[in-house]
Amino acid sequence: MFDYNMILMDGSVSTTTALDTAATSVTRDATTGAAVIDLGVGGTPVSGLTAVLVLADDLADNSYTLTSYMEACDAVGFGSAVERLGNFGVANATEGIILDTETPCVATVRFATAKRYVRINATVSNTFGYIYVYLSPYVFKIL
Repeated sequence: MFDYNMILMDGSVSTTTALDTAATSVTRDATTGAAVIDLGVGGTPVSGLTAVLVLADDLADNSYTLTSYMEACDAVGFGSAVERLGNFGVANATEGIILDTETPCVATVRFATAKRYVRINATVSNTFGYIYVYLSPYVFKIL
């Protein structure tokens, strides 16, 4: 369903506060499982892309939070001129914050950008389990 070359976070590492550094390379980071995706010159198609965030772990009620949003930049290192594209959230969350009580869940962000590189910026308040983030050109709703 998802293209291997369009995986922002591969879910290979359980995310903790020590491992929530945003990617700055198109080479997948073995420590975080994250990578920057090169969309090519011109960015996304006019119709955009959908970023799909999957949180498969049931974190119960431990007062943990995940703040996550999509970013774009013309430089792979994301040094300056970083554009925030949209926040991930679910029904009870505000401003891109997902609560542990809302897991497991799937959240989506539809975006379009002329910038070349995109990444997820995800910050956790504690251990937040395995995070998967994929890009898809198709618009779909989660039932």
